[in-house]
Amino acid sequence: MSTVWRWLSRLLMALLVPVVLLAAIWTYARLASPTQAQGEAVALMTARPAPPAGDNGFALLMALPEAPDDVAPPMPVCGDEVSCIAVIESAPEQASAAIAARRDWLESGALALRAPAFRDLRTEATVADSLPPYLAMSQTRVLRAFDFATGQTTAALAAACEDALGSVRRASDPDVLIDGMLGIAIFRQHAALIADMRRRAPADPLPTACLALANPPDPAAEGTLCPALRGEWSWLTRVMADMNAQVPSEAPAWSLPVLHDPEWLLARTAERFAPHCEAVAADAARADRATEFALIEPRWVDRVAQPVSVILDQIASPAYTDYAERQLDFVAQRRLLAAFLQMDAMDAAMTPAQRFEALAETLRAGPRPLRFDASMGRLSVPLRGRNGDKDGGEAALLVATPPPAP
Repeated sequence: MSTVWRWLSRLLMALLVPVVLLAAIWTYARLASPTQAQGEAVALMTARPAPPAGDNGFALLMALPEAPDDVAPPMPVCGDEVSCIAVIESAPEQASAAIAARRDWLESGALALRAPAFRDLRTEATVADSLPPYLAMSQTRVLRAFDFATGQTTAALAAACEDALGSVRRASDPDVLIDGMLGIAIFRQHAALIADMRRRAPADPLPTACLALANPPDPAAEGTLCPALRGEWSWLTRVMADMNAQVPSEAPAWSLPVLHDPEWLLARTAERFAPHCEAVAADAARADRATEFALIEPRWVDRVAQPVSVILDQIASPAYTDYAERQLDFVAQRRLLAAFLQMDAMDAAMTPAQRFEALAETLRAGPRPLRFDASMGRLSVPLRGRNGDKDGGEAALLVATPPPAP
């Protein structure tokens, strides 16, 4: 009997040792998380400034009624390579009916675009929460192009520049990344529209809002992803409970807390985002260098203690590539429009080439020099990030022809 018990004891020990070892590893990993670096990263992400005082563009958009698309003619479609004013001039009656049915809706979208703040202040959120009607903001250029085409040239230009200033706020201080990328797209569209307006009505006075756009951007303030990533991290903290409920698993429900640690996942995300909120990120933006996301391999004990969290972390990792380059492209496009407007305001007796040479060296050259083709009157700057399905390329504006001397 003693021999049987001895062998049974050995068998039990052989089974118990791996279990005890696994429990010890699990406990150590949980107690040793977050790491010091992750704790510092979390502190960086939570240091999010309060939204500015004044209207909240997010709330304004959420309060908008649905666009009257079912009962109104379709809006004119303005592509990036086609003049929006020309599109409206090609079908003026349809454009007039489409704008008349949506003018109030579009003007409300413009108010949201120009609002000092844009912040989702809902305390609880799910992944499937409704998004605001961003289209009301992105289609404001059609309204400005229509007003210009119908003779309100000065007012339309002033409104387009006000909208462009609003898009700068959305791009440089967004609620989440999608808001920032939308702000960049709206700015690009309005820059092209403003340049088109100046070519068509060069004798109109330059409104105050346009003069503000002629000031060069501050890359340290507009060229980093820190505000957007702080917003992304804040959003993740609010939707994490909903994400946990949706984690696909055939394992029993009690096992998920054993295999998944939401706090670890948030700390890992903060660690990935943190470089964009450090002082070196501002220095890199001034030098037109993209800041990389931190790519740090999980500890082996984390792979044992929270394997589901590690998988979710690896899925999220590639989702943020290229955004830093797009943010720097935005700064380059800001410089492009600033140079265009400064050239536009110079002495009409100067040739476009002379105007280009008269620009400040810091605006014209710098780490990403502007280019000017005198034969085409084309001012451009190279881009590095993806724009839709295109890699890099360039942004270009045609310099307005000065009005003839009286």
